[in-house]
Amino acid sequence: MADTFFLYGPLVWLGYALLGAWSIYSRYPIAKASATTARQQQVEHGVLGFLLLAHLPLAFLPIAGLQPHFGAREAMGLLTWLAVLIYWTAAFLIRLEGLQTILLPVATLTLGASLLMPAGHATPWLSAPLAQMHFAIAMLAYGFFAVAAGLAVLMRLVDRDLHHPARSLLRQLPPLLSLERLLFSVLGLGFALLSATLLTGSIFAEELFGKPLDFSHNSHKIVFSIAAWAVFGILLLQRRRRGLRGRKAANWTLAGFGLLFLAYIGSRFVLDVLLHRG
Repeated sequence: MADTFFLYGPLVWLGYALLGAWSIYSRYPIAKASATTARQQQVEHGVLGFLLLAHLPLAFLPIAGLQPHFGAREAMGLLTWLAVLIYWTAAFLIRLEGLQTILLPVATLTLGASLLMPAGHATPWLSAPLAQMHFAIAMLAYGFFAVAAGLAVLMRLVDRDLHHPARSLLRQLPPLLSLERLLFSVLGLGFALLSATLLTGSIFAEELFGKPLDFSHNSHKIVFSIAAWAVFGILLLQRRRRGLRGRKAANWTLAGFGLLFLAYIGSRFVLDVLLHRG
């Protein structure tokens, strides 16, 4: 398994890095943006699809083997794959031209960081069908919220660019209102999945520990997850009732994602990387 990360992993990382560099180079300076053809976009999309396939074993082998293990490194690698997959799939349905110039460098950074971390701890509970269902729903929720956090950052950048115009790659992104609509669509899906995650987690905990929610076991994960669920729920409710939008919506999204990040990846980073504990 170590060879998978230290030999195959850097090749996948290099693929993301090269595609990201080409995507930015082909659109900068701004004069080149107008020359970006539909054919070029299709080629980039196809290459990204190939990278997703190449990334697939790197993301899933650690949790699909006879002795599954999962920690901060595996979580970041899998979340990178899910975020790119969500973007790649959504690009078939709506206009997302320009987002790849932001997404690919971030994917390169997070995947590269994950490859530098130690392997995660053993997770024999992943062999249970209910646990597998809970895990799959949880990771999908994380993936959607990671995309939402990225969109929130882009909204802040685009909003700033509107008030302080500059010739930058931000000019190639979809309009602010389009990003906002996309943000709340992603948040709605993520919130539904996070709700299902908490529900299945409660059932799984009851089956494993005999209690619906055992605060003596992974209490930080439970507290931060519930806090994130509350933040996203309030955000969606305020959007529906008061039309919350713009910077406030972006800030609420980033706050919720920060809590969700602390719920698992942040704590696993401390245990796996800083404290070297499983």
